[in-house]
Amino acid sequence: MADIFDEVNEIEFETVTMTAEDGSEVEFSIIDNVACGGERYLLVVETELMDDDETEALILKESSINTDDVTYELVEDDAEFDRVADLFAQKGEDYEVEID
Repeated sequence: MADIFDEVNEIEFETVTMTAEDGSEVEFSIIDNVACGGERYLLVVETELMDDDETEALILKESSINTDDVTYELVEDDAEFDRVADLFAQKGEDYEVEID
């Protein structure tokens, strides 16, 4: 007889691949997205670290859209970051957002 805990439902996340400064590619899982001030933002976690309870999420801002590709950049402005992080914190029922 199978243990009911063996049938844990895993959530599948959409992913986005970013190119690091050294040219390597890093895959991020998209946890959530939000629009603010006419801009679109993604809350992402490095896919390899999804199971780590101490993993830090990043906020990416959509910077351009071409026919086949969307370009994202890290949100580095403190005021913009705080505003968008607050939106994710208000919206996130399935995840916990802590702003440091």
